[in-house]
Amino acid sequence: MDTVGKKINSVYVQVLYVQFESVHLRAFDIPKFRGYLAKKYASYQLIHNHLENDKLRYAYPVIQFKTIVNKPVIIGIEEGIHVLKKVFLDINELRINKQRIQINEKSVMLREWKLGQADEVISYRFISPWMALNQENHKKYKRMKWHEQRAFLEKILAGNLKSLSKAFNYFIPGFENLHVRLDIKPLTRNFKNIKMTCFTGTFQTNFHIPDHLGLGKQTARGFGSGERIHKR
Repeated sequence: MDTVGKKINSVYVQVLYVQFESVHLRAFDIPKFRGYLAKKYASYQLIHNHLENDKLRYAYPVIQFKTIVNKPVIIGIEEGIHVLKKVFLDINELRINKQRIQINEKSVMLREWKLGQADEVISYRFISPWMALNQENHKKYKRMKWHEQRAFLEKILAGNLKSLSKAFNYFIPGFENLHVRLDIKPLTRNFKNIKMTCFTGTFQTNFHIPDHLGLGKQTARGFGSGERIHKR
């Protein structure tokens, strides 16, 4: 998809979902879920995000591991779709906490979503903790008053949308007009034995986001997954 230099408000993108129907998995087991498959398919760099020289691939992850209603799911976008199509038929078991879990049923779904600027404000909810802060900006965040913190986090979330868009080669026209409004609360999560400040709640933005794609840090491990709140 080539959108460089074009004034496009939104585009349609494809997202591949591979869900293991017969397995129930807790959210904190996602890194082990990802680690097992990353080791099994070590030749596919997009699964583990390590380059040949053992450096990290810092671009937005095109393969993401997560749970949706307690079922393990692998999501692929762009090049990640092609990798998942090559390996998903071969996945017949998982090994989590030294336990071998047989895969009896898988579902595969390719969905088309709208991505990009919207004419209206859309509401979303985080269905997994949003890891917005790194060590450096966490110190800055802690020194702020709440209204300053929210503005700071809204700016970070806008940046997250820009990173997501780049993965699809979509460049946001009029980025300065992007509206983001957060209604969140902090919570603490252990990540690699380090306590991290994350956030849960809802947000509104004039931007189309495909369901379940991650925003923020550690999206490959399931953090920052969101979904649209549908009006009743």
